[in-house]
Amino acid sequence: MARQTTTTEKAFSEAKKGIGVVREGGAKILDALANNGIPQATGVNAVCHFPLDVLDSGRPLIRFACHPSTDHHPMDSVSLPCPQGLTFGDSATYATIDVGTLAAVGEVVQAGVAGFTSAKNNGEGNAAAAKQAATESLKDSYRKMTSGGIGGAAILAARKIGMDSVAGGMEFAAKQVVNPRTNTTFAGNTLRNFQFDFKMIAKSPQEVDMIHQIHTIFRNNLYAAELGGESIMLKYPNQWEITFVDPIEMKELKYIPKIYRTYLTGLNTVVNSTANTFHKDMAPYEIDVALQFQETKILTRNEMEDLQLKGVRKNKDEALATQGVNNIKSILKKGAEFIAPQ
Repeated sequence: MARQTTTTEKAFSEAKKGIGVVREGGAKILDALANNGIPQATGVNAVCHFPLDVLDSGRPLIRFACHPSTDHHPMDSVSLPCPQGLTFGDSATYATIDVGTLAAVGEVVQAGVAGFTSAKNNGEGNAAAAKQAATESLKDSYRKMTSGGIGGAAILAARKIGMDSVAGGMEFAAKQVVNPRTNTTFAGNTLRNFQFDFKMIAKSPQEVDMIHQIHTIFRNNLYAAELGGESIMLKYPNQWEITFVDPIEMKELKYIPKIYRTYLTGLNTVVNSTANTFHKDMAPYEIDVALQFQETKILTRNEMEDLQLKGVRKNKDEALATQGVNNIKSILKKGAEFIAPQ
């Protein structure tokens, strides 16, 4: 007599079907997100995941989406488990400036101007007060100028007229120097660089092929392409959009800093780093990959805020440069038409 299927077994079977549907839907969502919401037809462009059950891992994913420079064509994408030890380096560069001589002379001049202004105002009703104010102004200017003695005044004067070597000799002889009043000056922010390390060990022939495909995608898109099939001009390598996403809802994670558009600047590969072992088809047992990326521009605070709060990664400078080039081309074309023989 055949055993009847229990309610629990039916529920378990339905749950397995549901998991399969969710997994398939998640893969399609990854595909769509990596291609601006347009799912890719099979065999058109690669949408790679490793390991193949990465959607079941319950861990955040890191997705590398490749953007051709034209931004009008489909792109390859690679989704991998988010690596540990993510590092984000934000920095600025500063220099120094000495304002000692300029500030000293400025104080002397300011004292004089203030005194004469007071004299002018007082002069309208009291000539004696105006004379007194002018006298005090001159005394204050002289006191500031000679606060380091007559030698100090001479050093200030020499610095002011650009006779630095003479001023240096006078400072050495008098054993006194102009207070440099060194201040910090902002020189700019710096380009951000990122590195991600992955160890990929295949558990099946399908994963062997997936590792090979992922490695090929990164390597091919690191290099520049020839324009028109000739080696005279090269086209920039493709850009990359790196995002950290939730494997369930496929949304960009809120609590991990966002990365702007980048270029892949380095790809380092190590074959069988721990043991010289191969599969039956001669594929290496393990592949270690280190990826280095650099953002396409130095960000301002406004661009950083737009990136973190809104996920804006469009480089306005590229659009302005393209517009400028098009304007120049238009002008040159009109000029050529004007001077061309009729």
